[in-house]
Order: sequence, then structure tokens, then C-alpha cells
Amino acid sequence: MKWRRGKRDTERTVELIATVSHEIRSPLTTIKGFTRTLIDRWDRLTDETKLDMLRAMDADADRVTRILNELLDVSRLEAGTLTLHRRPVELRELTSEVIEALGKRSERHIVELAPGSEAEVYGDPDKLRQVLTNFIENAQKYTETGTITITCTSEDDGGVVRVSDHGAGIPEDDIPELFEKFARRDSPGSPSGTGLGLYICKGLVEAHGGLIGVESHVGTGSTFWFRIPDRGTDPSP
Repeated sequence: MKWRRGKRDTERTVELIATVSHEIRSPLTTIKGFTRTLIDRWDRLTDETKLDMLRAMDADADRVTRILNELLDVSRLEAGTLTLHRRPVELRELTSEVIEALGKRSERHIVELAPGSEAEVYGDPDKLRQVLTNFIENAQKYTETGTITITCTSEDDGGVVRVSDHGAGIPEDDIPELFEKFARRDSPGSPSGTGLGLYICKGLVEAHGGLIGVESHVGTGSTFWFRIPDRGTDPSP
């Protein structure tokens, strides 16, 4: 049994290295190629072309940074060294900020905040923003077009955020593995990724003493949700 567990760990480590190497190599190739083009052909390129290249390089640099931050988050979660900086957080206000930042990134989607009640919780606003950002970006990735609706409600001594889409939905057999490390959809045309995003979200929510989950049906869309207590003892270092 020990040998089998060690073998699985080794296989997952190899998979992680291969996945991260691929995810980092792609944006770095773009950055390197555009940099070389700008150096060699600066005087022959129009200002508009230069600006387009610089924007693409900036986006790919952000992509590399995000991958590296995911690896750091995983290491902190698994080492038990994650630190939360808690304070009262109003979820509707935080959600509005995230929508403002993400809503215009895709011309194919409308991101809206549904009517609801104020929901103040006790948490780390940066970590909660990270979870909500991941939920919305996943909805944009896996939904061809349409409206993504976020609701915030106060329920049972806590606040709940739900992110709903009208995408293809998730097969029932796949749902238990969604929040596992390296979980990725293998269907044709699915976006690439490290498979760490939802695993990190689960760790961040549970570090708050909260709950996380998903409700989904094939053909009708998915709703990812998390619940954070409104008060409590801060267990973080």
C-alpha cells in the first residue's frame, strides 16, 4: 500500500511538472516572440500594432504570474502555513468590485449581480475575492455565451455567494472530483489550465471555516457556491 501511494504521488508530481511547464511555456513563447519582433522591426511597425503586441505580452505575463501564485497557494495550503487577514467583509460590495473588474473581459458574456440582501461575513477579503474571481472566470470559460448571475444572501449565521451560468453543465459522475487537485475537463475544446484553481478555492473557503460546492445538470448550466461564517474565532496564524 505504501508503494502504491508513493507511486501515485510520484505520478501526480510528474503530471504537475508537465502541466505547469506547458502552461508557462505558451505565454513565455508569445512574450519572447513579440519582444524579438519589436526589437528587430520597431521602426516598421505601426503604433497600433506595437500596442496590440504589448497588450498581449502584458496579458501573458499576468498568466505566468497567476500560475506561480497558484503553486504558492498549494504549497501554503498543504504545509498549513496559509495566513488569513480577517475583518468584516460585505459580500455584495466585494462582488460588485469583482464584477467591475471582470465583467468587460468577455464580449460574449454579461456578468450581473442579482437583487439580494446584505451579507456581512468575517473573512480575508483578498482570499474571498480570489475564490469569486475563479468562479466567474470558470463560468466565462465554460459557457459559450450568455448571462452569468451572482447572488449574495445572508443565511444561517453566514453569507452565501452563488455564481450561476447557462453552460453545458457537468456530468454527475464528474462532480465529486471537481475540487480535487489536477481536476480538469477532458472534453474536446475545453480550456487548458493547471487543474489547481478549484482545489485552491476549496482550501481557502475551508480555512475560513466555510463550505463550498456546486449544483449542476448537463444541458442547463452550473451554480458554484461558497458559504463563509459571519463571525468566529480566527484560527489562522
